[in-house]
Amino acid sequence: MAKTPSAEVVAGDRAVRISSPDRVVYEATDSTPEVTKLMVAQFFADVGGRLMRAIGERPVALERWPDGWREGMRLATGPTDREGDGFYQKRAPKGAPDYLETVQVTFPSGRKADEICPTEPAVPVWCAQMGALTFHPWPVRRLDVDHPDELRIDLDPQPGTSFADAVRVAGVARELLEELGITGYPKTSGNRGVHIYIRIRP
Repeated sequence: MAKTPSAEVVAGDRAVRISSPDRVVYEATDSTPEVTKLMVAQFFADVGGRLMRAIGERPVALERWPDGWREGMRLATGPTDREGDGFYQKRAPKGAPDYLETVQVTFPSGRKADEICPTEPAVPVWCAQMGALTFHPWPVRRLDVDHPDELRIDLDPQPGTSFADAVRVAGVARELLEELGITGYPKTSGNRGVHIYIRIRP
């Protein structure tokens, strides 16, 4: 079988090479068409400005699924978990392009890592080339990694509760934040939770 030629995705001022562009990342369902690696990369390019407002200048851990994601696949829980189909990439990989910048962060354990720090739309597109589907940004910016500029409220349903419960609690949190004159920005988290991001002075 002939190998599919690579493709290019233009992101900002750069053309990013995407190998195996026809690789299926998400299979078709009754209500959605299949999604290929090229489509993910193009999506990241298309929303590049908005994506950079969310993760730009922030250290990020990548959630990588090199063979795509399928129902029943699991994310590795740590560096010794070899059974996961996907994994977290906390350090910039070798062979990264020269435009990919990093910043050093220190984990609670005291270990340090040079994490990817997106500074332009081509970086998330290159991450898609590496099988990244999700970005986990730190609540800090690279110029001051010791002082967060975001407060994050994580509403994860516990046993006996559901996503609807998380949404209800998020509504109550919104009422409280509005009383305090604070704006919170909700987003879905995982497969059944809600995060609320609140910009704060570092």
